[in-house]
Amino acid sequence: MDANVDVLAYMELISNTGFPIVIAMYLLHRMEKKLDALVGAIEELSRAFK
Repeated sequence: MDANVDVLAYMELISNTGFPIVIAMYLLHRMEKKLDALVGAIEELSRAFK
């Protein structure tokens, strides 16, 4: 996606829902990616010990 489109999308979200909600959604989205990576690493470690 183009950077300008991302900024416009975030600006629209902020105007519609409010700044705190947008920040919370952004942080949850980032944390979800890291949790998926962590689950994958734990599963790989589990397979290595079997």
